[in-house]
Amino acid sequence: MKAVITEIGSRALDEKEPMIILFGESATEALKEYSVIQKFQEDQSLEVKKGDLLKIDDQEYTIDYVGSFANNNLKSIAHVTLVFADVPKEDAIVNGVYLTPKVFPTLKVGSTIEYISRGV
Repeated sequence: MKAVITEIGSRALDEKEPMIILFGESATEALKEYSVIQKFQEDQSLEVKKGDLLKIDDQEYTIDYVGSFANNNLKSIAHVTLVFADVPKEDAIVNGVYLTPKVFPTLKVGSTIEYISRGV
């Protein structure tokens, strides 16, 4: 499953906050300011799971944790929060996808995000 970044909000990227909020193109203008907008190239039927891969341009990440709301929101409104930090013992983000390595990516309009199932 592959998506292309079509917009990056003016307050969407802050390396002090190691996360990226992704939304589909139906996001409101208020949400767009804090979000990265992704457009899927095909129907988003994949269910992301721990152990799967996420690739942003040439940077590959392993999914360490998938929050309980992440897959439903990804399918319905292309929304998920990518987190480049350790999974907390409590209060993990319910819409979060926690990634390793904890390297904040460089994003631009036209960057691709690929969700890759490893069949685990």
